[in-house]
Amino acid sequence: MRKIAVLILAAAGVSLAGAASAADLGAKPIYRKAAPVEVFTWTGGYIGGYVGGAFGANDAVTGVPVNGAGAPIFAGPAASYNYSSSVIGGYTSGYNWQFAPNWVIGYEGETGYIGVKGSSAYAGSATSIATTRAEGLYSVWAARFGYAFDRSLIYVKGGATLVNFETGVSDGTAGNHIDTMHRKYRLGYAIGGGWEYAFDNKWSVKAEYLYLGFDNNITTTGNFTGPPTQVWTTTSLPGIHTAKVGLNYKFDALSYFLGVIR
Repeated sequence: MRKIAVLILAAAGVSLAGAASAADLGAKPIYRKAAPVEVFTWTGGYIGGYVGGAFGANDAVTGVPVNGAGAPIFAGPAASYNYSSSVIGGYTSGYNWQFAPNWVIGYEGETGYIGVKGSSAYAGSATSIATTRAEGLYSVWAARFGYAFDRSLIYVKGGATLVNFETGVSDGTAGNHIDTMHRKYRLGYAIGGGWEYAFDNKWSVKAEYLYLGFDNNITTTGNFTGPPTQVWTTTSLPGIHTAKVGLNYKFDALSYFLGVIR
């Protein structure tokens, strides 16, 4: 009987081991789906702000006031003077599209404050002063084209700018008054480039240089008392160098637009 019991127990153990082995062999492996790797893209709309500085590229030149016959009302050379430097600041908005796969094109607009100005007395007049200032709001509309190294973007930028200039000649001497000072908006061109770095999927910082150029002169008219007559002056406008740093916030422009119209 003891031998029979031993044989039964041995057979039962072999059966259990075989069943366990079969169960192990028949179990299906469990595969876990890997988390998708998020790839950064520059595509999207953005808004931001900037601060920096501006200064004149060269001298402004204002000619001696002339009368209706084209004759100067006093002797002496034209007045030549440079702009003082200015703090600039404002906001930007735009859109980028990344393609093929590292190139980026886009549009950017900016509006901000500028305050460069300069003045000079004429050598041929003891009291006449030529003045030019670009003071107040200015705007830039430009295209951007760049190359992205993942979260770094190097770009060039070019477009148009609109700046409000006040220029002319003033003379407050009693009995001998000249005033041709007037404000005029001038349309010019903007060209430059910069570097932008996205430290987050939504936030980026940038450093940028932009040159504002003006090809046309400004002619302003006014009165000269003693005897009364109309006079005018012509000023050649120098370009303006600007340098700025900024902070931008990127968003999905299409999703934002669809959310607004719903």
